[in-house]
Amino acid sequence: MKYISLILVTGMILWSCGSTAPPNTGETTKSVERAGTITVSAIGYGKKEALAINHAKEQAFINLLFRGIANTSFSNGGMVGNEQSARNKNPDYFKNFFENNGLNKFVIKTRQTELFSKKDKSVKCDITINTKSLRNDLTQNGVIREFGF
Repeated sequence: MKYISLILVTGMILWSCGSTAPPNTGETTKSVERAGTITVSAIGYGKKEALAINHAKEQAFINLLFRGIANTSFSNGGMVGNEQSARNKNPDYFKNFFENNGLNKFVIKTRQTELFSKKDKSVKCDITINTKSLRNDLTQNGVIREFGF
């Protein structure tokens, strides 16, 4: 009986510890689209507040570029479309964009809507992105084609 209790307690401890690794799925909710800009609400995760804010920005861009954002002109597959194909065809562009913070030149404003949670290491932000400038950059770098061509 003591052996079974020990197994149960050990299992409960291991189960409750969980992982603090950020999920790799996009967590975006509402958005507001205006001429040349979009504001996306995103949740980011990280050990520190600054890392969580950067993760929220990354999630907003991943959804905008590859997955789409509901109820916007970018709802059907995003600005670029197939993520794997785009990253394979343009590895340097996306490495600079995501790993070297190239995405920050398209961020107009980042506003925290929920404070950093030390419990689950998350933060919620509204991120305003200059979609006109982003589209021009994607076109100039051959990631997407211009409309009508």
